[in-house]
Amino acid sequence: MIYIGIPRSREDWPSGVLEHLQTFRQGDVVEGFPLSYIGNPEVPVHSQTEAYRNMGSGTIEFKDDFPYGMITTQTCDIREEDSKQPVRPWVQMVPVYDGEQKHEPTLGSTKQPSYIPSNIRRFITEGREPQYLLYLPGFPKSGFWVADLRISVSVDKGWLLRRDPILVFKSEEDRRNVGRRLAMLADRPAFDGRFEKAVRHPLIKRLISLEDTPLGQDIHREVAEFRIKADDNISMGRVEIWVLSDYPLSEPVRKWFDEQAGHWEEEAIREGLNLLPVRYSPLEEINAKTYRSMTMMPLHDLTPNPLWYHN
Repeated sequence: MIYIGIPRSREDWPSGVLEHLQTFRQGDVVEGFPLSYIGNPEVPVHSQTEAYRNMGSGTIEFKDDFPYGMITTQTCDIREEDSKQPVRPWVQMVPVYDGEQKHEPTLGSTKQPSYIPSNIRRFITEGREPQYLLYLPGFPKSGFWVADLRISVSVDKGWLLRRDPILVFKSEEDRRNVGRRLAMLADRPAFDGRFEKAVRHPLIKRLISLEDTPLGQDIHREVAEFRIKADDNISMGRVEIWVLSDYPLSEPVRKWFDEQAGHWEEEAIREGLNLLPVRYSPLEEINAKTYRSMTMMPLHDLTPNPLWYHN
């Protein structure tokens, strides 16, 4: 049982571990990341699983692919500095790699060597898709270093004793985006496919087309968030879109959204979706009960407003 295996007090922890943990924070990188996962070599999805087909092992290990890992555990949970009996013997870590480096396929795989294309790298640095790749702007080696948030493993805290943190974020705000990104990935709501097709995807596409234009900048500045009110987010009987702002929208921005609402309505009819008229409201005029009854509509493909993809 996990609870029984934890040291009973701070004094029972291995010498120096708790003290050394005080040097680590969420988002720090360390050398020598041990990555493994459970797989069935007889039904492989990833080429690394396929390479174990003749080995009869269900524990798949990446060898020498990830020389670094990033700690995703929240800082207080890493350090547990005020706890008389620390109860978290592990930290969670994700692999870190150079997206400019070509990776040869695993032995036995027919897949081609791969790297992150330059156009995708630009999206990643701007905080767009793919959201599971987090850019590490201050990595001390040349290349395009990212943390891959798709796979996370537990590492015993004692493993960190002989390793020092590598700082990869240039500011505290950059570091805070680690927690924001993790929260966004875990908290993304699922919506009716008809709504995705009729409203959310067209909205994202049209907002992207306005980037670097005065109107696009006005929208980013004026719109605080988008929320929806539906009887059921997965199987929507009817849905209402709310555009929320810190103050009343300017006439050009309001006119643009009215035009988009017309497109949404047409597409919703084709999709058989009951879309109610769009609602506009400054945040100060909406009561807490109504606000909490709605769901944030994530637009995490967009920048620079992080509040559009983070509650």
